[in-house]
Amino acid sequence: MNKTCKNCQTNFEIIDDDLKFYEKISPVFKTTDGLSLQLKIPPPTLCPLCRMQKKLAFRNERNLYKRKCDFSNKEIISIYPPTSKYKIYDQKIWWSDSWEASSYGRDFDFNKTFFEQFSELLLDTPQINLQNRNNENSEYCNDTNDLKNSYLCFNSEHAENYYYVNTSGFNGKDCMDLLWCMECELCYECTKIFKGYHCFWCFNCNNISDCYFCENLIGCTNCFGSINLRHKEYYIYNEFVGKEKFIEFIKDFSFSTNNILEAKNNFEKLKLTVPYKNLKIENSENCLGDYILHSKNCIESFDVIQSENCKYIWDAILNNSYDCFNCGINSNFIYESVAIYRSNNIKFSHKCTESSDLYYCDYCFFDEYLFGCCGLKHKKYCILNKQYSKEEYFNLIPKIIEHMKKTEEWGEFFTKNLSTFGYNDTLAQYYFPLSKEEALKQGFIWNDFQSEKIEGIKNIPVNLLPKDIKDIPRQEDVGQADDILNWAIICEQDQKSFKIISQELNFYRKENISIPHFCPDCRHYSRKLKMNPRKLWKRNCMKCNTEIQTTYSLDRNEIVYCEKCYLEAVY
Repeated sequence: MNKTCKNCQTNFEIIDDDLKFYEKISPVFKTTDGLSLQLKIPPPTLCPLCRMQKKLAFRNERNLYKRKCDFSNKEIISIYPPTSKYKIYDQKIWWSDSWEASSYGRDFDFNKTFFEQFSELLLDTPQINLQNRNNENSEYCNDTNDLKNSYLCFNSEHAENYYYVNTSGFNGKDCMDLLWCMECELCYECTKIFKGYHCFWCFNCNNISDCYFCENLIGCTNCFGSINLRHKEYYIYNEFVGKEKFIEFIKDFSFSTNNILEAKNNFEKLKLTVPYKNLKIENSENCLGDYILHSKNCIESFDVIQSENCKYIWDAILNNSYDCFNCGINSNFIYESVAIYRSNNIKFSHKCTESSDLYYCDYCFFDEYLFGCCGLKHKKYCILNKQYSKEEYFNLIPKIIEHMKKTEEWGEFFTKNLSTFGYNDTLAQYYFPLSKEEALKQGFIWNDFQSEKIEGIKNIPVNLLPKDIKDIPRQEDVGQADDILNWAIICEQDQKSFKIISQELNFYRKENISIPHFCPDCRHYSRKLKMNPRKLWKRNCMKCNTEIQTTYSLDRNEIVYCEKCYLEAVY
């Protein structure tokens, strides 16, 4: 079946297996005469990328604001700016018995569209300021669990002394500026590292230690500026130099601004001389996408591990699911949803955990059989937050679905204006950048709030910072802080002010690393740029000429091989 996306007018295909999936996940109800009635989920009207864009517009991971709690009036940190039209509660209050989301329940009005009524429910029901659980001394974080002494960490868990980290953790310790790194210690400015110790500026490596400016290493230690090595030691720019020369080189190397830039430039030149694998798919069967590990039958999926029978999923550990972002961990039959964890049979929903049989729900936890609900916990058989009996629930839901079919809402994810975040605060802006005018024209909302500038003793452009950490002024008097901790540094890229915290400064001094020239956000997005676009191109292997699919576009300069040729070259 060929269709035209109603948003971007791109043609896209729906194959027979897709139709079978939509039928399989469609709800079945018992009629009064005992017969089974299946209310089929229709094929999507948007292309896969437009579907993902809409879902990502509901995902604010890392934009934090100071504002008041609408329950206590105390100042809190929140993913919602002070100008948000929604009621925001501090997470401790939101999870407490101080209020009850079901008190906002209402009858379904068949004279209105479903999305109109859900919008009214969202406005009435308090939203949670942050999502953190079991954290200690880690207030300035969001979407995290089991962190200790951490700062500005997002979508991460099980770590200690982590700073400026995203999608990382799992027994991590003493790290800074990481993205997608697991089981790391004393690592800095790394992306896609699994089991790293004392590694700086490394990307896509497994089981490494004491490596610097490296990429695609496995089982290596003491390497500098190297790529595609396996179980090697004492290499500099892919040449073996021996233990003595390597130790001398590292001892004399200062991570000053100029030396860091020179090392990066040298490494970029080296990268153009070695082959790259067309797709990063490991220990998987019948999969198509990038960064897929231990999976089976996952098509057009990206950053997926231990998943099976999925399509169009990003950042997931998931089974038997389509069109999802950041979902998984013991989850099955999830469709058109965002941030669903440890759940089953969830459709068209956002941020729900340990639940089952939910449709069009937002921030619901430990629930069953909900339709169009927001903020409920430990509930069952609710519609628009109103409690029903089991019989009432199953009698009313088919009527609501038939109504949604008439209004062309059934089978569609939430409308764009139902996101509680401005488009520019969400991941959609990174993957699908739009100007304010473009976003509003497409029906998204926009956040115009600007945080106050950081007030510091000094406002200093980065070009005036000393190039070497040893030259940063130090306050030796006992009990007084270093001067730089009171400076407001102007980011070289977006001109925003940022501060250095004491733990961060101690790390730089211990490791002899210069002060960064970019704010935490710019550093984060520069790490994301190391990962290829989540898009597939057809091209030919540059060795055997076999046609391949790859995330390396045709205009890039890297040498791209098929899997067979790549493995022959590297091993």
